[in-house]
Amino acid sequence: MKTAFIIIDVQNILVETGFQTNSLLEKISYLQNHARSKNIEIIYVQHIENPEAQTSEDWQLSALLNRKPDEKVFQKKYNSIFKETGLKEYLDKQGIEKLVLCGMQTEYCVDTSVKVAFEYGYKLIIPEGAVTTFDG
Repeated sequence: MKTAFIIIDVQNILVETGFQTNSLLEKISYLQNHARSKNIEIIYVQHIENPEAQTSEDWQLSALLNRKPDEKVFQKKYNSIFKETGLKEYLDKQGIEKLVLCGMQTEYCVDTSVKVAFEYGYKLIIPEGAVTTFDG
């Protein structure tokens, strides 16, 4: 079963204000290395709610992710990684049936994306310790 590893909203401002983000970044790094060793595609999703966010350093993907130039980035403005992003069409075209999801804002974008992915029929894995949200 073809798999994609999707990293949701690990952006500078969220990393700075999130709960235990050092631990999250360590876990994501481990998962990235594993995915790369197995030739599993890594996809990043970046939340861009308004035009100002597109150029704001706060809303850029964290450099601590060590994204490779050939790894795709999809931008979104809703909680779901699928709504108006082209991601579902891309995954379907690639024949991807299983998603490993991780990232930020457990109760917002991660939660919504898990529910929508399940409705679309994807097999899902959410690794322990690979999601977080605001601190406090």
